[in-house]
Amino acid sequence: MLKSYWKYVLYLLDHKMNVLVECWIEGLYIQGITHDLSKFSPKEFFPYAMKFFSGRKLTDEEELRWRYAWLNHQHKNKHHWEYWVVDHNKKLALPMPRKFLLEMVCDWRSFSRKWGRKVKPGTLDLTDKAILHPDTQRRNLKT
Repeated sequence: MLKSYWKYVLYLLDHKMNVLVECWIEGLYIQGITHDLSKFSPKEFFPYAMKFFSGRKLTDEEELRWRYAWLNHQHKNKHHWEYWVVDHNKKLALPMPRKFLLEMVCDWRSFSRKWGRKVKPGTLDLTDKAILHPDTQRRNLKT
């Protein structure tokens, strides 16, 4: 179990470094440093480590803890579009401030950096799953 935690810490530090690079390119220095800090809280850390690094299927209780951790993460971190959703059923969301929208894109780019894929500059793949305010959808990031 300790090995799972260690692997998760290494993964988190790698992810944060990749996001930091992307955020610094955009001038988001503070956000680059503070990105995903909630993942180090016990509420998120232990369920995430078990889900992704234990190497086994989670029990129903552990799976439920991970779902709560993911929900907590979305509600604590403004770079997640879910943070801004007021009503899922009506697909109603508040406008997402540009700096958090950019941080979200930097987060996505960090995965591209990690896995060797390119995210085209100036494009924002906001899938049908993302519920965004119309002003957020129309925003041209020019990144």
